[in-house]
Amino acid sequence: MTLAVLDEPITRTSTYGEISVRLLPGSAVSRIAPMWRTLEDALPNPSLACGWTWTQTWLTHYGDLVPHQFAIAERDGEVRGLALVTQGVRQKRGPVPVRTVHIGTAGEPAEESVCVESNSLLVASADRAAFARGIFAAVNAGGPKWEEFLLDGFVPADAAPFLDQDASFFVRREPCPTADLAAIRQNGGDVIAALGKSTRASIRRSIRGFGDGTTEWSQTPEHAASIFDELIDLHQRRWTESGKPGVFASHRFTGFHRELIPRLLAEDKAFLFRARGDEGTIGCLYGFIEDGRVLFYQSGFGQFADSKLSPEFVTHALCMQQCLERGLREYDFLMGDMRYKRELSTTDRELIWAVVSRRGLKGRLLTIARQRKYAGAIGSRGDEPVS
Repeated sequence: MTLAVLDEPITRTSTYGEISVRLLPGSAVSRIAPMWRTLEDALPNPSLACGWTWTQTWLTHYGDLVPHQFAIAERDGEVRGLALVTQGVRQKRGPVPVRTVHIGTAGEPAEESVCVESNSLLVASADRAAFARGIFAAVNAGGPKWEEFLLDGFVPADAAPFLDQDASFFVRREPCPTADLAAIRQNGGDVIAALGKSTRASIRRSIRGFGDGTTEWSQTPEHAASIFDELIDLHQRRWTESGKPGVFASHRFTGFHRELIPRLLAEDKAFLFRARGDEGTIGCLYGFIEDGRVLFYQSGFGQFADSKLSPEFVTHALCMQQCLERGLREYDFLMGDMRYKRELSTTDRELIWAVVSRRGLKGRLLTIARQRKYAGAIGSRGDEPVS
């Protein structure tokens, strides 16, 4: 893999062994793009959240709002790693404004955030530690002004080299309930049968209550858009009835996903799913596919007069069965302590949210406040309100 280096103004450069890391301005995007694609194609199973499709779509919808730079790692004239470095907008800890720096597609105002999860660096594993050290040093040495440096929804392996740089990182390890579809496949291939006794009984009772049903897996961009539209309607109806705006109240957030979905569908990295019963739509799901794993992202569920019916459980169980039959190996609910996630999972994965404050009086005060009560807004993803 040989990628030419960029001839752009250098913000900061840090060198670790044979790896040098520099921060380049957001204006370098047109020349970064082909390098990003080439590096992504050369690496085995890069995370969707650090892929160019996700990153470019995010820049299209948030790049005018969130200041950003690109971190580029080079060795012997070759590009070895790339990452987005952003400056947070309207970030607060309680009532206190905070200047933040984030790695990846993060830093948006809370009410408009895509809340990235399964975040990582676009770099070979052999260069990961040096790249992380270089990014942290470059930002620390005079990159964007900051009072907090954050890792948002990182996979543990990519968070580790950042955490090694400063022992004062405050780390939140969030369990992600996950169904091991490969194990279920080996044990008969029936998702519902693999669940706990009371969960099985509840799902089967609800399926009978919903009546003869059908399921749909998005086949075309138009089909996906139809399911997505209904998902938004169902999602927003529940949120507004609970007195909250719902994530799709943000035009940026909604626009980001409307553009992202057909692009990822073309790469077999996204899906929309819908389950219907006698009385109409039971639920709609939206998620991503990454290296044989399903990453559940958003949902919208119907509301029914019979409170004993469980549209959340039924929709996910039916979708999990389809995922199993399509050869997928895991169904990751991502973070969020929701009852249906716990009861439909068979194991746990983990994602990391971490933050370190810059030295100084404000940094010390932020650290003290965080130790007393960590800001719950970091890592929050607006799941469907479920009773």
